[in-house]
Amino acid sequence: ACMHCADPVCMIGCPTGAIDRNEAGGEVVINPITCIGCKACFNNCPYDAIRMVEIRDSAGSFVLGSDLKPVLKETKCDLCVDQLGGPACQRACPHSALTRINLGDLEEFAGWVDR
Repeated sequence: ACMHCADPVCMIGCPTGAIDRNEAGGEVVINPITCIGCKACFNNCPYDAIRMVEIRDSAGSFVLGSDLKPVLKETKCDLCVDQLGGPACQRACPHSALTRINLGDLEEFAGWVDR
């Protein structure tokens, strides 16, 4: 899983700036529109948290390149930054084993430790 590092080396060398830190929550996210699939972030991630996936169009068909092979782009966990309910994995966990807490909020952390 992505560590959303304090100093993400995956951002180094991205020619389009497609991988960036979300200003609102600090999550490291990849913009699929500006990503060109160059593999710079994929190769730089020390945790192997970035994957190359085949891109599909709105009909669900593979997008093919000029070589007629499926186009690959990077993807990674972005902590469901676009979902109001937070990370889907946390919401789906039936035993509340997954919890995202703000370690900068000592009261929230203390409440989690004392549960």
